[in-house]
Amino acid sequence: MEIVTYPEEVLRREAEPIADIDDGIRELADKMTEMMFRAEGIGLAAPQVGVGKKMIVVNPEDDFHILINPEIVERSEEEETLEEGCLSVPGPEAPVNRAEKVVVKGIDLDGDEVRLAREGLTARVLQHEVDHISGKLYIDHLSDAERSLVLREYRKLEEESKEESEGSSL
Repeated sequence: MEIVTYPEEVLRREAEPIADIDDGIRELADKMTEMMFRAEGIGLAAPQVGVGKKMIVVNPEDDFHILINPEIVERSEEEETLEEGCLSVPGPEAPVNRAEKVVVKGIDLDGDEVRLAREGLTARVLQHEVDHISGKLYIDHLSDAERSLVLREYRKLEEESKEESEGSSL
C-alpha cells in the first residue's frame, strides 16, 4: 500500500460508505495510520491509499481520530484562509479558504457514533479529509489561475524527482 498521487482516478471518485466494520476495515485503519505518520502528515483519507471507502485518519495537534463515514454536519460562517498542501499532491501549497469551525459526525472502529466539534487547524484538516472522500482535492478550492500555477509546480517537482531517481539507478 502506498499513497497515490494526482491525477490518480480514485482521488476524483466519491468514496463508498462502509457498511460493516470487519477485520479488513480495522487493518486498513492501521495501515492508513502508519502511512500518515511515516509520511509526516496530519491526515489521510482511504482514497489517498487507493481505497474508495469513506474512512479518514487525522492527527492534527495530537488530536488523533479514525472516522468511518464522516460527514460535516455544521460549519461556521466565519472562514479563514491558510496555506494547505496534500500528500496526494506532494510539494506545492496554496492558500485555501475554509470554515473556522466544524462539527463532524462519523463512526469509530467500535461502531459507536462520534461527533467532533473542532476549530482552527483540526477543523481545517477534517474538512480537507472529508473533501477527499467526496472526490475533491484542495486544488479544487483555488481559482483557475492559482490551480494552474500549483499544478505546474507539482509537475515540475515530479519531473525533477523522476530525473533524480533515474540518475541514481545508473
